[in-house]
Amino acid sequence: MPPKKTGSSRSAKPRYLQRENAIKLWTFIGANLAVFFTLLVGNDFSVAAVDQFWHRVTAKDGIIAAIIPILAVVLSGVFSDTWKARLVFWRWHDPLPGCRVFSELLATDNRPNKEALANKLGEYPREPGKQNALWFGLYTKHCDLEKVLEAHKIYLLTRDMASISLVFVILLPIVVFAENLNWEVAVIYAASLVIQYALIAISARNHGNRFVLNVLVEESYA
Repeated sequence: MPPKKTGSSRSAKPRYLQRENAIKLWTFIGANLAVFFTLLVGNDFSVAAVDQFWHRVTAKDGIIAAIIPILAVVLSGVFSDTWKARLVFWRWHDPLPGCRVFSELLATDNRPNKEALANKLGEYPREPGKQNALWFGLYTKHCDLEKVLEAHKIYLLTRDMASISLVFVILLPIVVFAENLNWEVAVIYAASLVIQYALIAISARNHGNRFVLNVLVEESYA
């Protein structure tokens, strides 16, 4: 059944998606810092200890809470958009999902009206760059629809979380090992950061694919 188009589904003003994601990103960074300081100061992984440091990290009058928004800006800017896509999709060349949306992704989704889409667009390009260019042209037509906006926002959030997770994988275990803490605990902590990055990257990949396919859904029923 075609998705319904209503006037309320369109934004009345431009949406700044990364700004809307800011608080969630701050929370993610704060939670990671709480675990890090718990391990660094108390050498303890208990829920009570983490909760105690969570309150310290997020205290409104505390310096760490004041620094977290700055950290979010810095950490999310360590990698370029291209590198972030590489970290999410684990592809060096043409990592963006739009580069394979017609050759691979479209066949995996039953929501678009594929016949109507083919009639509109003709023969799909095979080259990754041309696929992305065609997709982006469609995106500009439907970018203000709520379904596309929400999918885009979630993708941007999880993409930034994945890139920040990798920064944590690189930096935080170095500090923990340098402090000569219990090596078993330190190894478990380092492994947990790697797992966190992998899970978030997979989640961001799925959300990214969903985002580009949502554009095709809208175009196929437009």
